[in-house]
Amino acid sequence: MNRQHQGLLRGLLAAVTFGLSAPLISTLTASGSPLSIAGLLYGGSALVLLAARSVLGKSNQESSVKRQDLGMLAMLTLIGGIAAPICLVSSLALLSAGSASLLLNLEAIFTMGIAIVVGREHLSSKGITAAVLILAGAVIIGGGTTTGPTLYGAVLIALACLGWGIDNNISQRLSIRDPIQVALLKSVGAAVPMLIVAGMAGARFPTPIETALFLVIGGIGYGLSIWLDLLALRELGAARESVIFATAPFVGAGFSVVVLKETMGSNLLAAGALMVGGIALLLLEDHAHWHRHSEEWHEHKHCHSPIDQDPHHAHEHPNGETDDTKQDQPLWHSHTHKHEPITHAHPHASDDHHRHQH
Repeated sequence: MNRQHQGLLRGLLAAVTFGLSAPLISTLTASGSPLSIAGLLYGGSALVLLAARSVLGKSNQESSVKRQDLGMLAMLTLIGGIAAPICLVSSLALLSAGSASLLLNLEAIFTMGIAIVVGREHLSSKGITAAVLILAGAVIIGGGTTTGPTLYGAVLIALACLGWGIDNNISQRLSIRDPIQVALLKSVGAAVPMLIVAGMAGARFPTPIETALFLVIGGIGYGLSIWLDLLALRELGAARESVIFATAPFVGAGFSVVVLKETMGSNLLAAGALMVGGIALLLLEDHAHWHRHSEEWHEHKHCHSPIDQDPHHAHEHPNGETDDTKQDQPLWHSHTHKHEPITHAHPHASDDHHRHQH
């Protein structure tokens, strides 16, 4: 499995885990205030990521967060980790689980628009067709399962999706750093202030059993999802990742119908077929052309292989650091290095190394 296909798989897993979280949260919104619930969700995210980091250990293959990254990290924590979840939890109290799940498709639209207009990312004709198919599927689902969401609830979800659209594009820039560290810092940075403010303001907290449920939902639907999503953003870019993540509302809507017994529209299967077709197109995408890389210095995880060396990382190392590459196994590590100017053709996505003009 090549790196782009790994990114697609991780993006799908991130979409599934997040897609299931919205309808589950909607069944518990009456148990506490939006601020306390959002804080508990990111508290669960932080706990799962702390456990993952303790089990996996600190990877010397990954680049740690740098001082120059703190501004972007603070912005995505404030917008995507605090403001957007509060808007989402508030909206879930006003909408049915299926309706809320479907309206989350706005996140893909905001993410893609920002990525293409601001981030100068590129989508091929297959990528655009895939986006249209997936979003068309969401529209069809919406025609069959929405049940009159209030304007206020819809506006709140739109604001949440806008926040996550900005978050996704910032996260893509940070995806060259250690994804567990980025996700953990975001989760702690969001959970701690929300829980402190909720406690000081006398906000209503859920019961101990409901609190445990929110921690579990947050751990899987936010912690695991954010980690997988950062890995997908690294390989795919924000525009392509948003197309894959557009399946999350479909997962949530399907869960609402099958498990929560909400009304099922006759067009649900047709919409699902469109979304599967869109994902298949992305899997078959092979965007390749001649392009030029300018000289660049940066730090990120990369590989040295004695069999098939990546031409971007054919650099020398002091003190014989890569002697292990003389063996059959590739060496993954992270350090500051220079990318030499190079012109070549190969399949690629709009990752940090391929933001060129087309």
